[in-house]
Amino acid sequence: MSKEVSRKNLPARRRYLALGNTMGFPRELREAIPDLPTCVGRVLKVDAINGDATNSRLLGPRVNLKVVVKETGKLKGEFVIRLDLEPGAARGLAETLAELAERADKTRAD
Repeated sequence: MSKEVSRKNLPARRRYLALGNTMGFPRELREAIPDLPTCVGRVLKVDAINGDATNSRLLGPRVNLKVVVKETGKLKGEFVIRLDLEPGAARGLAETLAELAERADKTRAD
């Protein structure tokens, strides 16, 4: 006696690895922040932003953003911060940034 183990004539459902929205920092950046009680962190200058849109079988549709930041003080260094977002989260981020830019423009005009 045999049983049918897969359905015929139905399209296979795509299943994606649920990563959510992530932000990745390089290990070197952790080393660049002094471990002192009075230290509140490190200020880095945004030097470049670029990105790409991907759609892999494993992760599904994603928006990949790469932010290159540089040291502002005596230390030399450049660090890449990566954002990996679902399309909806990328749209939400874009809307939030647009709204904040509008607000900033209005405060400048006042």
